[in-house]
Amino acid sequence: MIDKENNSIRIMVFNIHRWTGQDQRLDVARLASVIHESGADVVGLNEVLHPVSGGGRIREPLADLADRLDMDFHFGPSGWLDFGPGWHGPVGNALLSRERLTNVSNTLLPRLPGTKQRSLLGASLDSGPAAGLYAFVTHLDHAFEGTRITQIRGALSCITHDGPHFICGDFNSPGFHGIRTRRLSFPVLRWMHRAGYEDAFRATGQGSGRTYPSGRPIFRVDFIFFPTEWVTGLSSAMVVDTTAARWASDHRPLTADWSRPRTGPGTVNDGF
Repeated sequence: MIDKENNSIRIMVFNIHRWTGQDQRLDVARLASVIHESGADVVGLNEVLHPVSGGGRIREPLADLADRLDMDFHFGPSGWLDFGPGWHGPVGNALLSRERLTNVSNTLLPRLPGTKQRSLLGASLDSGPAAGLYAFVTHLDHAFEGTRITQIRGALSCITHDGPHFICGDFNSPGFHGIRTRRLSFPVLRWMHRAGYEDAFRATGQGSGRTYPSGRPIFRVDFIFFPTEWVTGLSSAMVVDTTAARWASDHRPLTADWSRPRTGPGTVNDGF
C-alpha cells in the first residue's frame, strides 16, 4: 500500500506456522489474500519451509506466494529441517517486497548448547519511496529468555547500517500493547529499547496489539522495531484482524506504516 502522497510504505511481520493453517491445510492462496488485502509492501515471514517435500513431490509455496503477490522474495535458512502436517523442508525466514531487494544477507545467530539454530535475514529496498531502507527479519528461541537475549545481541551486532532500517519477527517474548505502557515486560524487549530501538506498535499502535494465538489472541510476540532516530516516520500500526488472518496461521500479522521523516530523525516516546 504505497501512499504516493506521503511516500509511506506498509510493513508486515507474519509467522506463517510452517505453512500450516488452523485447519491444518497448506493454503498459499489464503496467505496471499491476507497479505494482499492488508496492503503490505514489505513482508517479513517466520517459520517458512522452503522448498517443501511431501507426498512424493517437491513444492515451492514461497515462490508461489511471491508470484501471486507480484513481489520479489528471498529466503534465509536457519540450517535445520522442520515439519508441517504431511510435509517438511528447510526452515527459516523470508522477505517479500514490491520493490526489488538487494544487498541480501543471511547470518546464523549465536547458538547455545541444546538450542536450535536461528538466523537473521536482511536486504535493502532498491527503489521506490523507501529506497535504501534495510529490512531485517528474525525468529528468536521459543523456550528461554536467556537464549533469546544471546540471539538478539548477535543479531544487533550484525547490523552496522546506520541509515533507516527495521528489525521484525517473532521474538517469542510477550510484550507491551500500547502507548501508555511504561515498562517492557521481558528482558529481550528491554534490551532492544536500551540498544536504541522503539516498538512500532507501542509508538503508534491502534487496537489491542495481540497476535497470538490467532483464534483468540492473548498476547503479542511479533514486533517491528525501528531505531529511535527513525521512528518519527511511523504513522500507524495495527494487527490484521480478518477471517482469513485468523485461519491462515497460529499468529496474526502485524503491520506498520512508515515514511522517511521530512524533518530528520527524532524520537517519540521515552517513558521508561
